[in-house]
Amino acid sequence: MPRLYDFHPESIPAPYYHTNIDSEEVLYYVDGDFMSRTGIEAGSMTLHKKGVPHGPQPGKTEASIGKTETYEYAVMIDTFNPLKTTNHFRDCMENDYNQSWLED
Repeated sequence: MPRLYDFHPESIPAPYYHTNIDSEEVLYYVDGDFMSRTGIEAGSMTLHKKGVPHGPQPGKTEASIGKTETYEYAVMIDTFNPLKTTNHFRDCMENDYNQSWLED
């Protein structure tokens, strides 16, 4: 089912850069066209550790302007206790993922 964006004509649909100061954020990407990131496909997982700034990749904020909806299905979990990553998770992670939203 599509998810509608903010309906104000001057809204910017892409999520803003932010830092989770009291939780860690895990996203599991199930299906669709993930508007804030490139290189994400169904079955991908991302981890945003507490205190690490993150947001859309360069160009994705501008590309979202004027869009009204997205066809993406993902599950996001915010945890209030630090997560311990397993060897399997570390082996599946992109090593430079935490740098992927920075401009060159």
